[in-house]
Amino acid sequence: MKTILSACLLLLVLFACTKKEPLAVTSFTAFTGATIIDGNGGEPIKDGVLLMEDGRIVSVGPNESSTLPENTVIHDVTGKTIIPGLINAHGHVGDVKGIEGGHYSRENIIDNLAIYTRYGVTAVVSLGGDEQEAESLRAVNDTTNVQRARLFIAGTIVNGKNAEEALQVVNRNDSMGVDFMKIRVDDNLGTAPKMPEEIYRAVIKRSHELGYKMASHMYYLEDARKLLDAGTDMLAHSVRDLPVDDAFIQLMKVKQVPYCPTLTRELSTFVYENIPDFFSDPFFTKEYDSLTIQPLKDPARQKKIRESQSAITYKKQLPTAMANLKKLHDAGVPVVFGTDSGVPTRFIGYFEHLEMSMMADAGLTPMQIIVSATRNPAHYLGLKNIGTLEKGNHADFIVLDADPLVDIKNTRKISGVFIGGVEVKR
Repeated sequence: MKTILSACLLLLVLFACTKKEPLAVTSFTAFTGATIIDGNGGEPIKDGVLLMEDGRIVSVGPNESSTLPENTVIHDVTGKTIIPGLINAHGHVGDVKGIEGGHYSRENIIDNLAIYTRYGVTAVVSLGGDEQEAESLRAVNDTTNVQRARLFIAGTIVNGKNAEEALQVVNRNDSMGVDFMKIRVDDNLGTAPKMPEEIYRAVIKRSHELGYKMASHMYYLEDARKLLDAGTDMLAHSVRDLPVDDAFIQLMKVKQVPYCPTLTRELSTFVYENIPDFFSDPFFTKEYDSLTIQPLKDPARQKKIRESQSAITYKKQLPTAMANLKKLHDAGVPVVFGTDSGVPTRFIGYFEHLEMSMMADAGLTPMQIIVSATRNPAHYLGLKNIGTLEKGNHADFIVLDADPLVDIKNTRKISGVFIGGVEVKR
């Protein structure tokens, strides 16, 4: 019996020594043949190769000078265009279902972020209204997520009757865990008190001491000027009351503070005075069904909007906002893409594409718009390892069926969205 056992053991040892090692499972993936727009604003790469490993970009370059590692999984996307995932530098998450607010929950945050991503928005800076449920979903914590947009939050919008109260909000946000701080300096067309300068100066100072950038909601040119002087790190809307002047432009350039136009914010205040054209756009209706939008077709509601003084005013000021965007961009002021979507009737995901169309109507080129929605938010807001397709960054990108440089509306012709190199379920 011992002899038989010994013989069996000998055979097992011989088999183990002589069998071939299995081939290593590759972790490299390449997308080949597409035109690649890397987000930096340079010439697109024709017949490009995007090589990834474990969700990070290894290299981006033309096919003729690219060498792929052995066993790389190759996806031939010849004829398509690849751009970085879009970054919404001014959105909101968690509160809205359909066109209704008041649904804030962890589940709804995840749902909102998934909608953004299905529209190609792979990162969202939520500027206010963020509660404890959002903290664990922040990009810095949610590192394994590949099916919803990366999230950055500002917590509670900082306010208070005096500086002491406002600073308590700053400290609560800091304790909860946020990425930015935000204030509102606006009287809502004369219907609400505006945050006094002495309070927002104290808030900006304290936020900077804690290491946070400050985003400022504003409307008036004079407030924007004062906020720049106080040290704000981002103007989170357009100047809408007056044309920007040369002194303001120069101040923006010196400060290198990014300007976030949010043109669709203005549009949303009056567009439902009638039935908007986009209600019949398949790119819209694939996410928002007829039942969701039915209340917006109510004639009584439409009449109320047509008679609303605030809607009338914002509609009148939209051309000013668009002209200011063009003037500031042409002067070299950094523009970061944002929409203020994620509140009722500002449709998550779709409004980002509508915003890009409006930016084109304002006079920006498709390449300028793409840079504003990719590189610029990452660069000026300090969002690490996203925004451009280059070595070391997360492989967050969109594969398009048509060239967005021919028409920015071609960003709607989505073949696939990828986060960390993994395709998003659509």
